[in-house]
Amino acid sequence: MERKSIILAFGVVGILSVSIGFSNVLAKGETNDQLGDTNRVVTAEEQNKVENKTVEDKSVTTVITAEEQNRVENSSAPSGFVKQEDGTGFYFMK
Repeated sequence: MERKSIILAFGVVGILSVSIGFSNVLAKGETNDQLGDTNRVVTAEEQNKVENKTVEDKSVTTVITAEEQNRVENSSAPSGFVKQEDGTGFYFMK
């Protein structure tokens, strides 16, 4: 009987501590859901490197597949951005 009460006491304390800790995380907004927006601080040099990665005094050719073309043509949006598999993408306007 004494062993069961000790196990029950540890169980209650464990559940209580987890729920208090989890409620503190939620209250502070420290959840890490990968579906939402995230912020990342970058230096100006890093930003320039990313922005100028493909355009460095040369022409850029973007290959648009038939599937992407159909998606744009069948879209009800008047303009938008289509992300491609290689990490690039293109803007479109109808």
